[in-house]
Amino acid sequence: MPHEVSTANVSGGVQANTDGGNLAVGGDVVGRDKIIIERVEVHVHGSAPTESNVKPARVFISYQRHADPDQPLAEAVREFLSRRGHQVFIDTTLRTGDAWLEEIDRQLKASDFLIVLLSPQSADSEMVRAEVSRAYEYRRQQGHPQTLPVRVAYRGLLPYSIDAFLNPLQYVAWQSDADTARICEELQQALAGRLPDQIPIRIQPGSDRAVSDDGRVITDQADLYPPLPEFDPRFLKQLDVPGGAVKLRDRLYVEREADARLKDQLTQRGTTTTIRAPRQTGKTSLLTRGLQAARAQGQAVVFFDAQSSGRECLASLEVFLRGLAEAICDELGLDESRLDQAWQGTRSASSKLQRFLEKQVLTTLDRPLVLALDEVDSLLQTNFHTDFFGLLRSWHNRRAINAEWEKFNLALVISTEPYLLIADVNQSPFNVGLHLGLSDFTFAQVRDLNARHGSPVNAHDLAALMTLLHGQPYLTRRALYALAVEGLTWAQLVRDAPTDDGPFNDHLRHQYWGIRDKPELTRALKEIVNTRRCSDEMAFFRLLKAGLVTGSGAQCACRCGLYEAYFRGKLL
Repeated sequence: MPHEVSTANVSGGVQANTDGGNLAVGGDVVGRDKIIIERVEVHVHGSAPTESNVKPARVFISYQRHADPDQPLAEAVREFLSRRGHQVFIDTTLRTGDAWLEEIDRQLKASDFLIVLLSPQSADSEMVRAEVSRAYEYRRQQGHPQTLPVRVAYRGLLPYSIDAFLNPLQYVAWQSDADTARICEELQQALAGRLPDQIPIRIQPGSDRAVSDDGRVITDQADLYPPLPEFDPRFLKQLDVPGGAVKLRDRLYVEREADARLKDQLTQRGTTTTIRAPRQTGKTSLLTRGLQAARAQGQAVVFFDAQSSGRECLASLEVFLRGLAEAICDELGLDESRLDQAWQGTRSASSKLQRFLEKQVLTTLDRPLVLALDEVDSLLQTNFHTDFFGLLRSWHNRRAINAEWEKFNLALVISTEPYLLIADVNQSPFNVGLHLGLSDFTFAQVRDLNARHGSPVNAHDLAALMTLLHGQPYLTRRALYALAVEGLTWAQLVRDAPTDDGPFNDHLRHQYWGIRDKPELTRALKEIVNTRRCSDEMAFFRLLKAGLVTGSGAQCACRCGLYEAYFRGKLL
């Protein structure tokens, strides 16, 4: 069984408050949105355990493969802990041909501890996120593994899909190779139940967030550079590894038909828009550009990511709606005393929020308001999602009876099919207004994107690239990054693409992880790969909405050649 991490007294006037997701500094509680990351030393009562009394443990190390410093640090930790008698699993020990996913799952379930190395690369890794989530579920079921997070030269906010399973766990921090020995020693103490806690978050009350135009916290104030008139190879050194929302400053963003339609929609008055597409197709990137266009037209904009609300905010409808109202106050610079006043009384939380919007927000604005809700289908895990979606529909309907609500624009982003979110069509906000989907890149767009990367794919190979990836946005950008920045040759890309060690391994593993324990989906996908048909209509529909297949049950195929080659090897 895993050992619990001991509580530590924090020096320097910083105290952890794990109940509400805030930190207290000198008696003042400050929200987590105004933070900088800084190492804070703490003290542990009692003496550290000796080598002789540390019980051997089973340890699983989660990290981003083929990334520096992630993989060298993971190897160093593995070697250190193994020498001290612990049984350490790291995926580099898997042999070619092993049932790697089943083995990873088995090792996670059997482990006492999950050590997760959190770097900018691993924070975007689908497999790292899946491993953290799966470890959390196993701990709920059986009491282990306990997760020990290590921040690896990473001072940013973690994605909710990782942070939700770690909070309120504390971290140890690695900044350079000089910290490796210390990290190993601290992890050794953690395995004995004596982790010298270090809280890497220090709050500076009143400090302003540096926020990019796409609504994300940034640490620099770099200028927004216009596109160059011709390709400059120095540009490649500035590229980020593809993954997550594409920043507004990114010169590689590909505009599609949906971009123009969304910008037109959000600069009008009284509109409701739903963006629905599978994951990693650019939904959030599209939304942020639509919001930027709305700002440029003088609209008031509030962006709220439902997925990053935090577990405490999802405890009840009352708590969630209050959190949404506070976000509106923050984004619009409103005095929260207005919110406190609106929240008094015995009305329901839905009535309080609606009254607040009507009396304290819309009547005071001389311009339209855009409320953009990203990843709203993540609320399916709550017991109040039907009530919340019904509230959104009532706001849409309210425009017909109250002129103030004509200034209210609503934008929703979902991955799930609308009818799965709320059964009653009369209560659903997803079947009214404009519906936008996202198509894959066309051949012309891929050719243009290839040119912007310096043409790493020869003109005569572009058709083969389209056959391999079908213009899937993330996979296309990942392929061009591998060729232009990581030095992969075209022949290597084609050879390694459908393998567990290729440039798409993280994405492919995550896709397989999502269906491997669902026999009806694996049978349907196997049938599609073999026959280009699917006899299970519901299973086909689920695969279609997950972005794995195209067509109809009578005539269908994998979405791209990469998926067909990969799943042919996994399922046949």
